[in-house]
Amino acid sequence: MRKSKLHLLPLSSKRVLVSTSLIMLLSGSAWAVSSQETVENGDAITAVPQQHRTIKGIVKDANGEPIIGANVIVKGNKTIGVITNLNGEFSLEVPSNATLQISYIGYLNKEVKVSGNQVSFNIQLEEDSKTLDEVVVVGYGTQKKANLTGAVSSVDFEEQTKSRPITTVSSALAGLSPGLQASSGSAMPGEDNTTLRVRGNGTMNNASPLIIIDGMEGSLNAINPQDIENISILKDAASCAIYGARAANGVILVTTKSGDRDKIQVNYSGRVSFNSPTRMIETMSNYADYMELMNESCENVGSGTLFDQKYIDLWREKSKDPNGVNENGVPNYIAYPNTNWLKELYSGGMIHEHNLSVSGGSNKIRFLLSARYQDNEGIVDNTANKTYSVRANIEANPTQWLTLGTRTYASQMDREVGDFSNANTFLRQSTAGTYPEWNGSFGYPECPDERATANNPLYKLARNDGFKRYNRFNTTLFSKVKFFKDLSWDFNFNYNRYIYETRQWGVPAYQTRFSDGVIVDGITPPSQLSTSFGYESNYSYTLENLLNYHHTFAQKHDVSALLGYQEFYKNYYTVDAAKKGLIDESLNQFDEATEMTSTKGATQDYATRSVFGRVNYAYNSRYLFEANFRYDGSSRFHKDHRWGFFPSLSGAWRISEESFMENTRAWLDNLKIRASWGKLGNSEIGNYEYMSVYSTTNAVFGNALNSALYMGAIANSLLQWESTTSVNFGVDVNLLKDRLSISADLYQKKTDGILYRPTIPYVFGTMTAPRQNLAKVSNKGVELSLGWRDNIGGVSYSINGNFSYNKSNIDAYNGSYERTWVEDPSNKLTGGKWEDNIGKVSSGGTTPIVEGRMMNEYYLRNVYHGNGSYYNADGSVNPQGGPKTGMIRTEKDMTWVKDMIAAGYEFQPGKTVAKNKIWYGDYIYADSNNNGVYGDDNDYTFQKTSNKPKYNFGFQASAAWKGFDLGVLLQGVGKRNFYLSSEVMNPYYATWNNFSYKMHNDYWTPENPNAAFPRYYAGANHNYQISDHWLQNAAYVRLKNLQLGYTISPKLTKSWGIQRLRVYFSGDNLCEYSKLNDNFDPELSDINGYVYPIMRNFSFGINVTL
Repeated sequence: MRKSKLHLLPLSSKRVLVSTSLIMLLSGSAWAVSSQETVENGDAITAVPQQHRTIKGIVKDANGEPIIGANVIVKGNKTIGVITNLNGEFSLEVPSNATLQISYIGYLNKEVKVSGNQVSFNIQLEEDSKTLDEVVVVGYGTQKKANLTGAVSSVDFEEQTKSRPITTVSSALAGLSPGLQASSGSAMPGEDNTTLRVRGNGTMNNASPLIIIDGMEGSLNAINPQDIENISILKDAASCAIYGARAANGVILVTTKSGDRDKIQVNYSGRVSFNSPTRMIETMSNYADYMELMNESCENVGSGTLFDQKYIDLWREKSKDPNGVNENGVPNYIAYPNTNWLKELYSGGMIHEHNLSVSGGSNKIRFLLSARYQDNEGIVDNTANKTYSVRANIEANPTQWLTLGTRTYASQMDREVGDFSNANTFLRQSTAGTYPEWNGSFGYPECPDERATANNPLYKLARNDGFKRYNRFNTTLFSKVKFFKDLSWDFNFNYNRYIYETRQWGVPAYQTRFSDGVIVDGITPPSQLSTSFGYESNYSYTLENLLNYHHTFAQKHDVSALLGYQEFYKNYYTVDAAKKGLIDESLNQFDEATEMTSTKGATQDYATRSVFGRVNYAYNSRYLFEANFRYDGSSRFHKDHRWGFFPSLSGAWRISEESFMENTRAWLDNLKIRASWGKLGNSEIGNYEYMSVYSTTNAVFGNALNSALYMGAIANSLLQWESTTSVNFGVDVNLLKDRLSISADLYQKKTDGILYRPTIPYVFGTMTAPRQNLAKVSNKGVELSLGWRDNIGGVSYSINGNFSYNKSNIDAYNGSYERTWVEDPSNKLTGGKWEDNIGKVSSGGTTPIVEGRMMNEYYLRNVYHGNGSYYNADGSVNPQGGPKTGMIRTEKDMTWVKDMIAAGYEFQPGKTVAKNKIWYGDYIYADSNNNGVYGDDNDYTFQKTSNKPKYNFGFQASAAWKGFDLGVLLQGVGKRNFYLSSEVMNPYYATWNNFSYKMHNDYWTPENPNAAFPRYYAGANHNYQISDHWLQNAAYVRLKNLQLGYTISPKLTKSWGIQRLRVYFSGDNLCEYSKLNDNFDPELSDINGYVYPIMRNFSFGINVTL
């Protein structure tokens, strides 16, 4: 075993130590660590003989850098002591012939005798490798990182929470770990819409990783981020198999904070954040321009104009004098509005957050009590959210052989009931010609020619009032009994309760045409107002028994074993009802409505039982071996197929510990290679899919509509577990006294028997197809992480980067995709065509499931791209010689199209040349199946790209100097594309869709032939066909977080009774680089503009320790 290694603390750990030291400095207390080194004296500098003396000195590390917060005490009298200042200096009055004890976490203790006349000391501490072995949380325990045989990443989340304005834990994990992808679906206050994926999508069902909080399954949205100490990501079968059937998609282990046995601390953190949307689609706010463009669009279809020219002229005239008034005394900016609806709908919002915790303990007990309050105003009216949470982590040791404790937390979240999704949908049907709100009324379209479908989104948001309330309670009671030194028994019992309740009722509101004061959409009478309630409750319990054994034989053979049993049960219950016809608008209780309009309710449950175990063996910390198994049974399967067995094996070789590596020890601290194999399961399907269940419907019997039952889905009693087999190879390297760390993994995982519903013939009616074990998916990838940390000239800094590559492929589904050439003598143009079986073997859509293709691969038409030659040498039209960009921009382009049609080719959907058919500014599509028809339904092809990124990466840098600290986090993805829907890219997708964006102004005209957008054309069946033209590169890199903090000198704060006081500024999502259209946020999983936008956040905060 190597004994000469020295290790440097990670910067994050050093920050924690500096913070702890400053606390200790102010409190005047001191503690020692275990390792010890004794010397006769330090460097003597001067001498003054005296009985009691004041001594001075400086404490440094091996590099000569001062150690801040080192404990200096008199041996045998802990009341005489001090802590070194920011320069590593100390001054202390001591008796003659005293012995000083100097200690600092991560360094060997040192004793210095004060003898003779010595009063000044220069003391150097050596780093202690024993206390620097990083411990990583794994399933049902912890392991030294050096002894890990599986693929596990660890995130110091406590460090993240010091400055970052974290509202959801899931989104904060983006860029922090290789192999973990976090995609935001929406930033709606109170919701966690972040999708987490560990090493890709391993199934077509729920592919989210298992979340374990302090040993029990939980929700990341239920936990206070400030309570989290560490997060571990288990990625391969070796580390996940102990969780068996629930771990096929990876495991995220959350460990919360606990108290320190040696002291009591009070911590407060508070922040105020200012939020605004990141990227937003700029809307057209000039109503006169909108009317003109709408007319042009309709003329191109041949349907005539919508708006009379007199209204266009009137709006332009009144816009010159917005503060003037009309004949009714209404200001022109209200009577003739030019509303920017995005600015009206979205505004800046604030977040106030306060966290308070008390922690401490003694040799018999330790505890942490915390409370949190957060008020998130949101950036859209009526979408605010308030959260209250408390936690108690208590652990007692009444005897040396017994440990008892609890980890309990609860939260309440109150949300406003604004229906943002509904308002955002109606935003597409809004125009600049409606003023938002004035004098207590909502605006109505002012132009008489405007269609009635032009909405006021604020009116939609204000139609309901009420509340949504989410209550959670989670408690774990645990005990540990040590039978003797090497054997212990753990008993854990967890109870979790979740209650959601909502009450909503209609609010009388009305719309007014402000220009003449006419109430167009009057106040809803009480007889038409509704009231409703919803209630959802679920509870679960988990019972665990664990036996742990650990012993080291002959000082070289380290053996440990775990055997466990777990039982889990969960029950769901929901009920909803609605009534219409309030007696009075101010009376909104359920009993005060007259007509029942809907009632529904349901209850479900499921249970699992498991036996699991693990064996670890290490020889001389050099050869490492681990074996895991789990035997799971689930109520979601028939009794004949209920149980699954999931084993794993892994091993590692620490090459650096071999004698033949002796010559490398000056620069190589650790070299370890790892390998693992294992099998995992998945049962994330419905609770009763193996049996036939009934659904309710309405059916006609006896000339009357009656409630009826029918079999809603075809059952399959042969359902079995999904099975994922994983192989992983890894290498870990530490160099240059641990300043440089490198870790790399190569993996492959294959999921077999994926539970999926195939398409079935329409003859089965409304019944849902039975789920079957029919698909296979594989993921292959590489992960790399690099880290460097050092201290130069008093500046401690660290740089860390991680990179992941993953490719998901569908190995089996419904038969192989085949494309064959079929001869067709009747086709004089091409002599045949390409035919395929896509309709038989795929799930359909633009990202179909097809055997042999990548997961979520796009299947689209291709825009035509010619070489611009137009004609062959013999003068005949050249099918490959058309416009290079696929758009008919010039007279030459149009002539080529006409000659192609004359030669017998066809262009869909227009087919013929005319202003309302094929015209200048139109796209043409490729003839991918080579049948002579360009752009028909058989011209779809696979695009070799998907909406799932192949590359994920993150970069972190931090530095600290004389109380200042700086942190930077960059995050991004690569090789990902998004398809922009026609609704967004087409300004007039349908006759009901009135919305248009500023980006649409760059459209084709004779004066603007090189425009980005084709000509305006009302309707979706022309230039906005599903094609690769709207496939956008969605790769990006984003400055995810920037933080700057300052810790005020303890010399100042000590007189205030404060151990540590830090103030900071933090910015989230400050900027990004992406080739995606500037109107869309590339981080969102839905970029078509209909989700709550990601926030750009500026925060100011304070951290106080008493």
